Amino acid sequence: MKIPVLVSLLLVLRTFVALETDQGGVCSGQLNNSQNITVVAAPGAKGEPGTEGPQGPKGEQGEKGVRGAPGKLGPAGTTSQKGDKGEQGPAGEKGDREQGPTGEKGAPGTNPPAPTTSLVNQPDGVNTVLTYDVILSNMGGDYNQETGKFVATVGGVYFFTFTGMTPYSGSNYFVHLMKNGAKMVGLYEQNGGTPQNQSSSNSAILQLQPGDEVWVELDSYGRSLYSDDDRYLTFSGFLIHVV
Repeated sequence: MKIPVLVSLLLVLRTFVALETDQGGVCSGQLNNSQNITVVAAPGAKGEPGTEGPQGPKGEQGEKGVRGAPGKLGPAGTTSQKGDKGEQGPAGEKGDREQGPTGEKGAPGTNPPAPTTSLVNQPDGVNTVLTYDVILSNMGGDYNQETGKFVATVGGVYFFTFTGMTPYSGSNYFVHLMKNGAKMVGLYEQNGGTPQNQSSSNSAILQLQPGDEVWVELDSYGRSLYSDDDRYLTFSGFLIHVV
């Protein structure tokens, strides 16, 4: 008796179900007692890809990126060959000759170099550069025998020495060691009326630049020097230290 009653109840319930089926395979039924029953079917097979849509509009320009690090230095280029010498240009036009301003009066000059044998200076107010007849040594050729001047070719510290002697009686001398026209050290000697020769010497250490000149100069106004084959008058110098 229980089985027929259960079947009859199912049949009665089915008569009150309104079935709907959508395209997605989902079925739903509405009961008259306001109770919903939803049946979900299994998903269908994967559909085919759709066609490509239209191209979208162009995007806006992006912001400027950060500047990158500098690249490595490239290899050095090859040295180009020396070009041909150009042609000589035309000679320029001769300029107008204008007379320059009058220069200032120069300082008193010196007498021509005098030999070192029985030298008597005349009272003309002009000093005399001494020259020396015998050259014992002149390494490098910096001493000029014609002018009596030593001209440095190497800058450094030099040692110089020189001597003087008076004639036999009634005479005197005043001699200076000169550098570029300036007095460095001097010698003075006189014998008055005594019949004898008077001799003396002096020395100096000078710092010279290339081109500096050094010489011995006899003062003017009747001053006298004496020498003979015994060579009483001398001028010597040598380099101590290169600067």
